[in-house]
Amino acid sequence: MAKTRSGPARPSRAVDRRLVHALFEQLYRHRWLYWLASTIPFAGQWRTWQRLVIPRLLGTDVLETGCGTGTLLLDMVEAGYTCTAIERSPQMVAATRDRLRRHHLEEAVSLRLGSAAALPYADRSFDSVVSTFPTEYIFDPTTTKEMARVLRPGGRVIVVLGARLIPVHFLLLPLVGLQTLVYGRGERRKASAVGETGPAIATALGPDPLLARMGAAGLAAQIEAVRGPFWEAVLYIAEKPASSIQPAQ
Repeated sequence: MAKTRSGPARPSRAVDRRLVHALFEQLYRHRWLYWLASTIPFAGQWRTWQRLVIPRLLGTDVLETGCGTGTLLLDMVEAGYTCTAIERSPQMVAATRDRLRRHHLEEAVSLRLGSAAALPYADRSFDSVVSTFPTEYIFDPTTTKEMARVLRPGGRVIVVLGARLIPVHFLLLPLVGLQTLVYGRGERRKASAVGETGPAIATALGPDPLLARMGAAGLAAQIEAVRGPFWEAVLYIAEKPASSIQPAQ
């Protein structure tokens, strides 16, 4: 009988995802931990990646789901958009209100505590719906259906799902190693497959769960990869047909 090789068991992908989920649950309860985790490990590029949303917005009425501490929300308001935001963490809502208050923009934004899976807004309320670096709620079919429901015909959903530093300099190696440890290599492989320079559209990446959920919600979706001088980001862009019948809820 052949001997089987034994060795330390590798943690399952499900266990890894649970650990990452638990980590982010803690970050969303502490604004300073959230700030720390979104700045130093990413060489200060988190804000750059968030702002990739702005030139891709359609119309003027924008909903942000999961606004975190309100950094992108502030950028969009200052760029002239009429913004609404929903966030499930009371601590993040408080941090966003503080940020808006410091810039005298608290009255310019409708900010609510709530869930993206049960949006408290009427059908066809927004021209664009955005989400940057969302947790696993974005893969819930109820979430994508809700996003499609509140989107006006011809409107757009923009999701910055992930981004990576590229080790073009040895000083970036510790940060790249940290990201790989926490997040794995999935989004980097996807971005590389889509395009090495500039934006490109994914055409042959195989089954993608978020694309499938967006399609099931009646949205025409595609993946866009954007590469900077030492980073690459993966965005999902989905549009609602100008005249369509909303899928059954």
